[in-house]
Amino acid sequence: MDSDLLRSFVSFAECGSFNRAADRVGRTPSAFSMQMKRLEETLDQKLFTREGRNVVLTNEGITFVGYARRILSLQEEARESIRGETLSRPIRIGCPDDYAEKILPVVLRAISEIHPTAQFFISVNPTIILRRMVDQGELDLSIISRSEKGEEGYFLHLETGVWVTSPIHQQHLEDPLRLVLPAEDCKFHAWAIDAISKSDRPFRLMATTRQAASLLHLVRDGLGVAALAAISVSDGLQILDHQDGFPPLPAVGIALLINEAAHPLVNRQLASTIQHRVSTTFAARATTRKTA
Repeated sequence: MDSDLLRSFVSFAECGSFNRAADRVGRTPSAFSMQMKRLEETLDQKLFTREGRNVVLTNEGITFVGYARRILSLQEEARESIRGETLSRPIRIGCPDDYAEKILPVVLRAISEIHPTAQFFISVNPTIILRRMVDQGELDLSIISRSEKGEEGYFLHLETGVWVTSPIHQQHLEDPLRLVLPAEDCKFHAWAIDAISKSDRPFRLMATTRQAASLLHLVRDGLGVAALAAISVSDGLQILDHQDGFPPLPAVGIALLINEAAHPLVNRQLASTIQHRVSTTFAARATTRKTA
């Protein structure tokens, strides 16, 4: 089967967009669409369908993604074995500030287990920037945020959205409520505004920031209540729920994107290894919390 077709198909599965996938594989949207039509004809299966204005995978398409990844992974393994490629530069990894403390180290350890001599260059940026850097070949792989039911990239973990306050300053009791939120291009910014607005509670947006660390500092100093992923909350802060008068927030998906023209050591087999390591790590942490 034509590996170019498979690579383009997997790019769509990881991007969730014909235009972004076409840009990633260096084709025009019309040429990319023709590729996908040819793949459907080759398989004699409908792989795509429309949901409103969006193109999504059919059940058959979702099933075929796994096979396509396995085929490409074997091809990559064969090429690597024949070329005998060695490390020539650090692996360039992107990570949102939110996940630098608890997700990034797990990913680095997973890579180091397979490639003990690998070196890393870390770029910390918001997901919207990291996506673009992967698409443009500036990163080999990146941890990103996606919607709870999104299909972009390799799924790593699902994390609950939470409200946090300082147990010392108790700013969540103020009226109007002061909010300190992630920047507008972060999902939790819109989710928080929407949830509080629907609860009819008066609020004032105090500050926004792209850095999770600075957001938590503002909360700790009593300047406002924040909304973010539970995984980003540091010790010493109080998580709020409906009993405190705060509406629930959506969960956020954490996924891994890889660049199709990435570092020789970065491939789908490595992505699967990272998936497994993250899954087992968080399963172990959940068990520890239940028995503590």
